[in-house]
Amino acid sequence: MKYIIVLMVFLLSANGFAQKPVLHDLKDPRMHAGCYVDGKKNPVANLSEDGGALFNFTGKDELFPVIKATKEYPEAFGNKTYKIYIKETRSTKVEDSCIEEKGYSIKIVYKKKVYFYTRKGMCGC
Repeated sequence: MKYIIVLMVFLLSANGFAQKPVLHDLKDPRMHAGCYVDGKKNPVANLSEDGGALFNFTGKDELFPVIKATKEYPEAFGNKTYKIYIKETRSTKVEDSCIEEKGYSIKIVYKKKVYFYTRKGMCGC
């Protein structure tokens, strides 16, 4: 009986940890002038799409419309499942170009839980 209880606790805790949203590389990042969050090969986010931002949590690129931001996180995007809050933590201008390297703090609310990420990115002209 003791082993069954331990097994149940383990399975329930593993299920809770397995739900963390994963920022997958975008299939079509629509690279044009704008801001992007770096991924492995492609950006994980295009923050400058018309009407919102592109993210890929489920294996396909989705447009997340702009939602109400907070003082701490001035950019916000979301749908019924995800609320994504972004703030710029640093910005460095690349010499002799109009590109800025950025640092982002990302807060994602998913299933009433909050997850934090830090990522690099860039904005271009």
